[in-house]
Amino acid sequence: MTGKRKAVARLLQIISRFRSHRLNNHEYEPIRSIAILMVGRYGDSILLTKLLRQQKAALPDTELHVITSRTGTEEFFRYSPYVSGTFCLKSGIGVWVKFLLTHRYTVLFNPKDSPSTSNLLLSSVIRAPLKVSHSHPLHEGIFDRLVKIDHLDHVTEQSAGLLDALGFDRKKYAAFYPEMPRYPVGRNVQEFSRSISLKGCIGINLSAGGPSRYWTLEKWEALVREFPLHQFVVFSAGNDSADKKHLEDTLPNIIPSPATANLGEVATILQQLDLLVTPDTSLVHMAACFDTPVIAFFPSDLKAMKGYGPLSTTSTIVASETYLVRDIEVGTVAEAIRSMQSSLRRITG
Repeated sequence: MTGKRKAVARLLQIISRFRSHRLNNHEYEPIRSIAILMVGRYGDSILLTKLLRQQKAALPDTELHVITSRTGTEEFFRYSPYVSGTFCLKSGIGVWVKFLLTHRYTVLFNPKDSPSTSNLLLSSVIRAPLKVSHSHPLHEGIFDRLVKIDHLDHVTEQSAGLLDALGFDRKKYAAFYPEMPRYPVGRNVQEFSRSISLKGCIGINLSAGGPSRYWTLEKWEALVREFPLHQFVVFSAGNDSADKKHLEDTLPNIIPSPATANLGEVATILQQLDLLVTPDTSLVHMAACFDTPVIAFFPSDLKAMKGYGPLSTTSTIVASETYLVRDIEVGTVAEAIRSMQSSLRRITG
């Protein structure tokens, strides 16, 4: 952690001494609203829906609000049936001031597991009598309740600390899965999804969150050739659409699929698959929404594998021996697919 970040955190701790802490009175104040800070991307957003479902089960009459740092993730939560309101930090200074003056929540939750300057600033200026975060020396004073976590626990388990802080037994709500919001879905995607239903397709996702997470096009092509009797569906973000088209044009066992306009359209196709192979954790977590079997590529990073691993009942992590996913061998992935297919056959009989 940089000296500047520490200095900002220390200053906020001093300022927070003058805030009216209402811990004693909070027990008698109904929890009418909870605001959650979300500075992550789509994968983090999908995982957060598990906590949203848990909170709604525990407090069905409480409004849940999500404050995001990206317009795309704000849209994601706008379509969620569990969220009453959203706010994007990129809305402009005028909108910002109006938001701070007109909004007050019963509880503010910062799920960041380590001090972040932006999150600490937000946590200091957003009005709420009870502020909750994870235990850290630089969180003391800024937050009213701190939850101890194991940094190797899954992110959803860490976030469930909010249930503990509010006096609920997290074990009672552990069975919830993440859930995709109800995006609008185009007719062409709906028709394609119905056309592949029960065909036993394998999905492969070419795209990833960063250069080190990509598998090579040549390896994807070689993998599909390993299974000539199986049909595949290819997913890709816009930047990788040319690679998607190349595979669809080159390999006869790939079913060409329509371009997807949003995550909801991706999910509509994904839920029809027998299994998914992906280096991108966003789709790993999307698969969990439907309990779709998934084979997830990870770099050699134990914390990432533990914190962001698959939640699907049937899942396998294929880990690189280096920090580069592209170093994973085709044969290793092919064997993981065969092993999973064998397991699924035993389960289904």
